[in-house]
Amino acid sequence: MQLVATPITDFTSIRELLSILIDIFDVHQKLVIQFCILHRDISLNNIMMYIIDTLQNTSKDTGVGAPTNDDHHSDLPGDENVVAEEETHEQKLAQWEQERRQRIQAGEMRHGILIDFDYMTTIQPGQSNPVGTGDRTGTIPFMSVNMLLNYKKLNVVHSANDNLESLIYVLIWICVLYAGPKTLRQDKDTMETILKTWVLVCNPNNAVTLGIHKIGLRSQPSTITDDFTKFFKPLSPVVEKLLMAVRTTWSTTDTLHNYKTIRDILLEGFGMVEEVPNWSPAKDTHGYGLLKTAGKKRKIPSYSGSNNCPNVCMFCTKLDNLRYDLNPILTYECME
Repeated sequence: MQLVATPITDFTSIRELLSILIDIFDVHQKLVIQFCILHRDISLNNIMMYIIDTLQNTSKDTGVGAPTNDDHHSDLPGDENVVAEEETHEQKLAQWEQERRQRIQAGEMRHGILIDFDYMTTIQPGQSNPVGTGDRTGTIPFMSVNMLLNYKKLNVVHSANDNLESLIYVLIWICVLYAGPKTLRQDKDTMETILKTWVLVCNPNNAVTLGIHKIGLRSQPSTITDDFTKFFKPLSPVVEKLLMAVRTTWSTTDTLHNYKTIRDILLEGFGMVEEVPNWSPAKDTHGYGLLKTAGKKRKIPSYSGSNNCPNVCMFCTKLDNLRYDLNPILTYECME
């Protein structure tokens, strides 16, 4: 059996990580626009990466891949300086996109792939913000604010915007819990980080609380970026821009606008981020990759259910990925 793809956490550099997320944004938009499919479970375990032999033109005939801002220049009289500045920024984005694609084509970086379509739904074509209705779906730490605040409702409207927001939380999760490529941080477990609230959800009230917590991150993004490991500190400005964009420029009706906004921020990060040179656990001066817990390195948190739940409640049986068995670190019991 030949290995086709590996987890996103096997990335080799910050730039490759950002590039993979850009690929997932592009794939998501193509699914929505061309195939009228809404994934509804964007999460860490559903994003993988692989080496491609030839460069794929994701923008051909779909309007996705490398969007431009040709229709968004200022039309105010005497505003030539603003127009020139926008053109310069668009030129930089185009250059970074070209570099990104060339590196993927050369095999220097891998391509992102979205998997697990168990919860996908079809949507109506031609909608500016495609939505799907039905049961709550998704993996709780990566759910959007909209999904969390409406968690008590039996039928929830799940939009394309919810998926885009979930990708931001995937990036945050990696920046907090990973010391670097393929390496979980060893100085803290999940319960000692800002992500504690993200995993302690076992009833609808907890979900609403998490939604309120995520709203707060938009106004004070440093609350989350201060908990980034040393390797990911260069991504703090990128994540802060992403969260601020959701707060200030997010459109509830135009998912294409949101897609381009988030994609441009990630691409700008790809072009400007300063990598930690030649990082490895052994060279990690802060010891994130070196510390041990009870003589063993920490294991990746599992997203599957646990047999330790004492109650047979609808939250543990009906909803997938609701509980977290983080053994051997900690096991969180159902609070129903």
